[in-house]
Amino acid sequence: MLTITSIIGNIFQNKDLMEKFKQMESEKRCEKIKISRLELERGRIRKKTDVGTDIGLVLDSRLYHGDVVLSDQEKFIVIEQLPEKVFSIKIKNLKDNATGLLTIGHIVGNRHKPIAISDNVFSFPIHSDSEVDVFKKLLSGVASDLEFEVGEQIFQPQDGMYVHEH
Repeated sequence: MLTITSIIGNIFQNKDLMEKFKQMESEKRCEKIKISRLELERGRIRKKTDVGTDIGLVLDSRLYHGDVVLSDQEKFIVIEQLPEKVFSIKIKNLKDNATGLLTIGHIVGNRHKPIAISDNVFSFPIHSDSEVDVFKKLLSGVASDLEFEVGEQIFQPQDGMYVHEH
């Protein structure tokens, strides 16, 4: 087992690492550790890469999608977060409706979900389709001002909006 105790950097934040990632991937020397968002929070993880290298991660900080944990001449190992089911709500006509916006904030916040916000859309992970029905029912009073969408994606919470789910 290969033990890793630090993160080198992130391919999405460091253009040199992204270039090396592309080069090593084209040369078939790049390996990926596929991991769920919830596992990214753990300090100790044992996983196998997509080609079978046994890795032990012993870290003081959490992992993120795109983190590089090994980079040498022979091998490049990167963290690949697994996609998950995400519920997105687009706000169409609530800009001047503080009550509607507070209602949405209360309903989603009361479920202790990590959220991401972008261009009048906020998203959060769900575990099952039944949660979609619950949120649609709870938001029925403002539903005419919203658009709902469910899809699989790599969910990354907004800075400061990461909470532990219940």
